[in-house]
Amino acid sequence: MGLLVKIVFLACVLVATAKPLTEEERQSMIMELVGKCKSAEGASDADVQGAMAQQPPTTRSGQCFHACMMETLGVMIGGKLSAEGSARLAEGSGDPEKIKNSEAITKECISVGGGERCESAAAIVDCVAAAAAKLGIDPTKDLN
Repeated sequence: MGLLVKIVFLACVLVATAKPLTEEERQSMIMELVGKCKSAEGASDADVQGAMAQQPPTTRSGQCFHACMMETLGVMIGGKLSAEGSARLAEGSGDPEKIKNSEAITKECISVGGGERCESAAAIVDCVAAAAAKLGIDPTKDLN
C-alpha cells in the first residue's frame, strides 16, 4: 500500500467514530477523499496512480493533487509541513517506532515549502522521500 494511501487511511480512521471500520468502509473513505482531490485539482488517473506508487508528481495537476490531499489531512498548512498534523497522523498508528520516524522526517522537512501550494506540496514530497532515504526509513512500512 502506498504511503499516500496509508496517510489517507490513517486520517480517515482518526476522524471516524470510535467503532472500528470495516475494510469496505476504509476503502470507501479513502476513495472519497482521493476522488474529491482528483476532481478539485483536475488530476488525471496517472497523477493519482503516481501518487499511490509514491512517485514524485510530474505534472502541475499531480502537484496540486498532493497539495489537496495534504491540506485536507492537515499535514500541510500555508504551503508548509505541519508538525502538529504530521504528529496526529503518526500518533494514530499507535506504533512508537513509526511516531519516532515521522518526527525525524518532519524535523528534516519542516522548513521546506511556504510558497505556492502546489509547488510546496511537490517540494515536501521530494523532501520526505530524501529524508526517509537519508534516515534509512522505508516510507511504505515505517511511517503511519
